Amino acid sequence: MHTGLLSALPPTTATFDFLFNWYLFFGLGAAIVVISLLAFFMVRYRSRGKSDPPLHHKTEGWKIVLVTAMISLTILSVAEYQTFASFSNIEIPNDPNAVHINVVAFQWGWNFTYPNGKYMLNNLTVPEGRTVILNITSRDVFHSFGIPFLAEKEDAIPGRVNQLWFEVPAGTQVPIDAIRCYELCGVGHAFMMANLTVVSQTTWNKCVGGG
Repeated sequence: MHTGLLSALPPTTATFDFLFNWYLFFGLGAAIVVISLLAFFMVRYRSRGKSDPPLHHKTEGWKIVLVTAMISLTILSVAEYQTFASFSNIEIPNDPNAVHINVVAFQWGWNFTYPNGKYMLNNLTVPEGRTVILNITSRDVFHSFGIPFLAEKEDAIPGRVNQLWFEVPAGTQVPIDAIRCYELCGVGHAFMMANLTVVSQTTWNKCVGGG
């Protein structure tokens, strides 16, 4: 949920925001129902002294249990369906026009290498409206590459390359220091940040040499 920050939502962010709001809605609904019933039963069946006659169990109680189980099963089934449906946003898309950029983490910064061999320190420049695939690794200790406003994060591990993808639509407002490290990696961890610069395809071709 990034209200007031994004003028356009990338596909991955929109899906994850929808899933988060979906779980939040039903979680709050379940909490309201449970707490309300708890309060009702506490008042309804509170002790009124020894003179009260003993309560008799109703034989139709199994009906309430069955209805409750069916409602819970339905809600959980829909939640699982929505969760698994979002997995397509985790898989790296097979896009022949995707831009591939290598990311190397180090204490304490980020090195971005573009398709033409040009590299930038602590500034990731990407073309708007195109699929961007990052090949992420580390040259020293464990790091974690994250773009919080896009709801994206992937570990940077020495000797291993992990991939992450995203797409930034035209007109998206990008905050300062949009890229951060999310793995405690030493005394400079808090300052391990980088900028995300989104440009037009024409500007991308001039700055980075196309690709």
